[in-house]
Amino acid sequence: MSSAALFPRACLTLLIAALPPWCLAADDIPSATDACAPGEKETTPSEGFGLLEDGAVIRHEETTLEWRRCAEGQRWEAEANGCRGRAKSVSWEKARELAEKAGGEWRLPRGEELLTIVERCHFGPAINPQVFPNTPSGLFWSSSTDTGGLDRAWCVSFFGGQYYRAGKTQSGRVRLVRGEMKQAQEP
Repeated sequence: MSSAALFPRACLTLLIAALPPWCLAADDIPSATDACAPGEKETTPSEGFGLLEDGAVIRHEETTLEWRRCAEGQRWEAEANGCRGRAKSVSWEKARELAEKAGGEWRLPRGEELLTIVERCHFGPAINPQVFPNTPSGLFWSSSTDTGGLDRAWCVSFFGGQYYRAGKTQSGRVRLVRGEMKQAQEP
């Protein structure tokens, strides 16, 4: 092959290498369609997410929120493409402390933000298992407090995807988020 023929290939390789990782990420998360119940369509398809930070963080393109793929207490293992360890189960106050200790822009999600990652085509857990591997099916805390009861906060059950008011002393899990949710466009 002549050097003239190699030049375009080399330029293409350099262009691809120069792209930010999130531009190439959609193909890296396998589809979770097989996890859906027969006749059900995915509500959080894998192609709606982009990988960041060696896969430990994903960006939900629809909302622009960036999520840790593993629940607190678990750790991301890029080589295995999954979350290892056991998710911590803590009170709401401890969940707030975990978010604060995480530093940076990491925080507990608001209730409506947590609902955007619920997968409605299957249950137990009601979340895309390719985007959020090894997610427990239990309650996950939000930062939203219940205005009807001072000792309650909103959480999402990732068994069935429902929104619940739970006592702040109950145990729940934590998935951190950063960024601000993009508001839906008015038609």
